[in-house]
Amino acid sequence: MVSSLSKALLVALLGVFVAAAGACGSNGTSASPDSGTAASGLSRFVGTWHPTSGSITYNCSGTTQTDPVVDNLTWGAGVGADLVQTSGTCVFKANVTASTASALPSQSCTEVTGTTTVVLAVAAYTFSLSADGTTATESASGTATLSDSGLTATCTFSGLASYQKIAN
Repeated sequence: MVSSLSKALLVALLGVFVAAAGACGSNGTSASPDSGTAASGLSRFVGTWHPTSGSITYNCSGTTQTDPVVDNLTWGAGVGADLVQTSGTCVFKANVTASTASALPSQSCTEVTGTTTVVLAVAAYTFSLSADGTTATESASGTATLSDSGLTATCTFSGLASYQKIAN
């Protein structure tokens, strides 16, 4: 979800933010685990997934940039949700219906790199397993607000990636 996407986004947005500057959280989840999913169905998601293709595109102050998704992501059993995915200091929660994990609403994360603070807010996220459970497709979108030295920029992002499960 955001693990691969947020790492790529953070690095790329920092560069775009610096260029755009010259021209111009907390986790809000409170839902309980989804219900219609047996524990054995969740085990299909749990593990490490390696991207086989995909990209993330972001737009900051009219500047658009696209980067490949290259980082593995890891799903684990959740508390307060069916699944949890971590990315650096970020923790994102998802519930599962059939073979699709969907992010709980109103999730955000704050990451600080040097003097730059990035608040990543997920608008929509799905991670859908193939019938055999060994590959998956990820789709994500949202906003990233960057602040550095009194300057602030809000960027949008969207990404689509394919993954192969490499470890349980």
